[in-house]
Amino acid sequence: MTYKAWTEGGNLQSVRHDYVDGPNGAVSMPAKVSGASWSIQEDGGHAPRIKVVPTGKAVAHCLLQEGDDRVLDQQKGAAGQPVTCSAKR
Repeated sequence: MTYKAWTEGGNLQSVRHDYVDGPNGAVSMPAKVSGASWSIQEDGGHAPRIKVVPTGKAVAHCLLQEGDDRVLDQQKGAAGQPVTCSAKR
């Protein structure tokens, strides 16, 4: 599963994503972000989720995409507001 975050008109302040980490099960981790875009491929498990916080008045976007390119969730936030994508599989 691919987790993607990006912004328009600013940069990413923070990204937190939930994924499955082997024997630890589902975990929620802050990502190391810099600039206006971020993505990673992880095992999303049954309930993948990503929360994106933009800087200033930037508009944040998020996307959860299956390995076969099927989009599970895609959202666009309001200016300066966090946005969350989530899915149940």
